[in-house]
Amino acid sequence: MNHYENIVIIDADVGQDDKKALMERLEEQMNRRNGVLIELDDWGTRKLAYEIGKKRQGQYVRIDFCGNGEVVSAMERTLVHDQRVLRFMTIRLEENVDAESLKAAKEPQQAAAESPAETDTSEAEATQTPQAAAVPEEQAEPAAEEKE
Repeated sequence: MNHYENIVIIDADVGQDDKKALMERLEEQMNRRNGVLIELDDWGTRKLAYEIGKKRQGQYVRIDFCGNGEVVSAMERTLVHDQRVLRFMTIRLEENVDAESLKAAKEPQQAAAESPAETDTSEAEATQTPQAAAVPEEQAEPAAEEKE
């Protein structure tokens, strides 16, 4: 099996139910062809870099999966014919991988990302801000001397 990543941009006007139905349809097709879904990551609505079909915003979804060429073909066929999809791109990340080991490796990462951080991030940002402000000033003077 090969490891793939697919980024799908869905029309921003599409509701959550329709988006969920599309993702379930893709997952069903993947399972029918012995593909393995590793991770489904909803990035939310973002501004597009350029207008696509008179749309300026889209809902981004990243699909991380393992499968063969048949799985990719079926997914892309569905995405091409679906009116809700503005754009998509599939990239092969690795060849000949063990899907179960990839899935097992992702699960601890997902659990860590979902659990709240033990340290207060506002305190960490407050301590970094004065240092970060001082560094550019110190670097600005030597850079000016080098130009002369």
